[in-house]
Amino acid sequence: MATDLQRRKYEKAFDRFDVNRDGVLQRNDITATAKIWCETFDVRPESEEGNRITGLADKLWDDILAATDTDQGGTVSKDEWTTAMERPDFVEKVALPFALAVFDIADSDNSGRLSVNEMIAAQSRSGISEDETRRMFDALDADSDGEVHRDEYAAAIREFYLSDDPNAVGNLMVGDLS
Repeated sequence: MATDLQRRKYEKAFDRFDVNRDGVLQRNDITATAKIWCETFDVRPESEEGNRITGLADKLWDDILAATDTDQGGTVSKDEWTTAMERPDFVEKVALPFALAVFDIADSDNSGRLSVNEMIAAQSRSGISEDETRRMFDALDADSDGEVHRDEYAAAIREFYLSDDPNAVGNLMVGDLS
């Protein structure tokens, strides 16, 4: 059973994916999310990277639907979503690969690291303010080298979904939870 903190995190993540704000997730929400990432980072949809993010978005939707759509209605409610988020296998097989694909697109120089400006560009399209993103960036930059490494980002994604520690750095991944 999800704690109150986990439920708030899962609901905030759901709201970020619910692009058309109709209270349910549908395939078009996920494909719109992928399109937003491609537009943000000037990735042409027909390019190798564009095909990768589109393919991962399709896989994300198929996996979300298979793992969450308990009523077989073809859409995912916030309750169905929250229940699925509690499963570590869902995080490893679905949420993390998509998050890392977004990281890779934001990593415009393919260095395996994000600058604060790359992270701001990525998060601003998701509705996270620049101030929230800077706090997130500073917390994720565990070694204080001025960059967020791919492994630091992956650890934060896992922590976001799986931790109920109110002080966990991963809690910042969707912005302010209050």
